Amino acid sequence: MDSSLIEETSGTAASTIRRTSVRGSIAILTAAAALVALLGGGMPAYAHESAHTLSVSGEVSLPMTYTLEQLSALPQTTVTISIDGHQVADTGVLLETLVSTAKPAFPSTLPNTKNQLLRVTATVRGDEHRRVTFSLGELDPAFGNHPALLALTENGRRIAGGPQLVVAGDRLPLRFVRGVSEVTVGIASAPATNTTPAAGSPVVLHRYGHALTLTAAFLNRLHKESLTVSFIGPGGTQSHTEVGPALLEVLRFGDAFFDPFNTWVAAVGSDNYVATVTPGEQLVGGRELQLSLVEDGTTLAQPRLVAGGDVHGGRYVSGTVDIYVGTGPAH
Repeated sequence: MDSSLIEETSGTAASTIRRTSVRGSIAILTAAAALVALLGGGMPAYAHESAHTLSVSGEVSLPMTYTLEQLSALPQTTVTISIDGHQVADTGVLLETLVSTAKPAFPSTLPNTKNQLLRVTATVRGDEHRRVTFSLGELDPAFGNHPALLALTENGRRIAGGPQLVVAGDRLPLRFVRGVSEVTVGIASAPATNTTPAAGSPVVLHRYGHALTLTAAFLNRLHKESLTVSFIGPGGTQSHTEVGPALLEVLRFGDAFFDPFNTWVAAVGSDNYVATVTPGEQLVGGRELQLSLVEDGTTLAQPRLVAGGDVHGGRYVSGTVDIYVGTGPAH
């Protein structure tokens, strides 16, 4: 591949790029994650279930530790999920509720505070140290409207071993976590590296502590898909046709895949507007995540992060100049 298309700005060069489709990568990742989920299943209940606690910490103003009884006293939500072809009713506390109650502590130095909740991530830890990371924007009913639940009961019976994370809208239970004991809140706060980009300026992909420069020529050589999206914007409902590579394709070719269900991605616009998403949203959540290069037939001056299926367009980041990738809580 032409070395001018990808420039390594620190660390070693990216590993050899294999030209397989992102759908193939998704299939491989999904199969691997399914195996991990199966191997982690069937964990025994805690001997003293009544002593089980769940902490909410990280970048918050009000860290909390809940007993099962205290969780039961919070507002409860019931969702229906399918397990082995059978429908069950799970009742518990929304993950978003726990994060909001703890009050994310946004740094006073943020250069752009618009929709700052979209910077927030929540990392859920359970049995065998299994971790799954969510973007608060995915959970929020005004944006992704794809809630996750810390279930306490199933069909009216207490779930053994402590709360279980379930995501009713997921196509596969690969983000379910048994025996949840920790929720750690993170906030994506890295600034834009280019606030005055010329048209066609590269996007900088930050991963593994290194920066990889993705030129416009490189992005245009990736497999592109056409995506029709609608969302509520400041002037009402908007509809657009976006053309560009899937975000997962960009991450894969940029050698930026970690654990697919414990990874967060923060897109930063040249105006320092930031929104976070996760690969898990697309892998099992059905969310189309794209780095659009062409909108309604017009080439964009800079790529635009697109989150197809969102209610409002807050996670559409125009003028994207940086993409930060990490695991666990965002920072």
